[in-house]
Amino acid sequence: MSVLVVGVDAVSRLNFYRQMPETAAFLKELGAFEMLGYNKVEDNTFPNLVPVLTGLTEAELKATCWPSTSSVFDDCPFLWKRYSEAGFLTAYGEDASWMGTFNYMKNGFHKQPTDFYLQIFNHVAEKEAGHEKRLNANLCVGKRLNLDMLLGGVASFALGSLGAPFFGFFWGGSLSHDFLNLPRLGDKSHLKMLQLFKDQGLLERTVFVLMSDHGIRWGGIRETYQGYLEERLPFLFLVLPQWFREEFPTAVSYLRLNGRRLTTPFDLHETLKDLVDLKGLRKNEIKKRMQSDTPGGRSLFLPISDERNCTSARIADNWCTCHQSEPLSANSSGAVQAARALVGRLNALLDGHRECARLDVGSVISARLEVPTSHLSAPKETIPVKDYTVTVRTRPGGGLFEATVRRDPGGYKVVGTVSRINTYGDQSACIAHYKLKLYCFCLPR
Repeated sequence: MSVLVVGVDAVSRLNFYRQMPETAAFLKELGAFEMLGYNKVEDNTFPNLVPVLTGLTEAELKATCWPSTSSVFDDCPFLWKRYSEAGFLTAYGEDASWMGTFNYMKNGFHKQPTDFYLQIFNHVAEKEAGHEKRLNANLCVGKRLNLDMLLGGVASFALGSLGAPFFGFFWGGSLSHDFLNLPRLGDKSHLKMLQLFKDQGLLERTVFVLMSDHGIRWGGIRETYQGYLEERLPFLFLVLPQWFREEFPTAVSYLRLNGRRLTTPFDLHETLKDLVDLKGLRKNEIKKRMQSDTPGGRSLFLPISDERNCTSARIADNWCTCHQSEPLSANSSGAVQAARALVGRLNALLDGHRECARLDVGSVISARLEVPTSHLSAPKETIPVKDYTVTVRTRPGGGLFEATVRRDPGGYKVVGTVSRINTYGDQSACIAHYKLKLYCFCLPR
């Protein structure tokens, strides 16, 4: 049996239904399992795909195999290595290759990581024939959509494997990375690929995963509470062969159950590990594994508790969607203090980079008071903790930033990372660090 993962960058679950209704309808026809509670665990693509492919957080990856941004990723424990050791053909590729997951402001791989590696071809094709670059990605390569070039490579690899088991991981961002409404141009492309796979019998011997990493991270929708939630809730579908459903009914029943549970990229990693060797999915093995309650990821083929919260699922409070909230006046004391803490955090991160301006609070755009999951069960006698989600426009530069700021007896402190929710263009051209580029406003030279 083979495993094929195809990703669509920056598309929330709800926006998937808006933008790709034909693909969604065909997935339903195929009996796909949808994870309604799939929650991202970090800000952008890299720290949300690292858990899928390695089971590690970004910090754990740095400690394990990627000590600095100048390092390559060759020694990291990617899933395709596990599949390769088990005798699978492996493939990896992305469109918009210059900003690929392991290439944007990073050094990628020294050696070819998989048997079939599309990055080099895609990079040259985009460089020589790419056009219609509206923001970050070439929408077209020659007379084709950049996405169609990628999906053509997916089909060639999957259908050309001649029955040999394979693991393929492919990521498309050219249409969806920058624009809320352009993924609709890829609806028929994904539909045709799935129809081809069905007609050729590929789905009878392959587990197919269609997913995203997060919702759109900037633009007008991100200035709304709806956009705040959608950014954190990408889509995830799994299509299983009929024989697989019949042979592993217990595992499949739990997959169906988990469609209405809180799930994460760490869980998807454990699920993909299970598909290397199917012995662990037999009923007696499932029962044994249910006795262990390991922290972090849990295979979607095992039952996930309906009492799971963001803390136990390794979702930081600033990305957690399992909370109650209420809007606050932007002029309220809590909102103003939270805004100052946010900007203070940015200036602390930029400290030592003299090429970047010191930022001030320009205005507080919005604020909400949250009740984080991790505190819902706190004893009543504990000192109350308040979490604020605040959106701030800074000066100079007009950057829009959002963060969760916690007020406790020690004061106001940013929890997790600060998100930038508008584009920065060339404002940060003077700095090369892949994270600080979000925050820096370059001083005139």
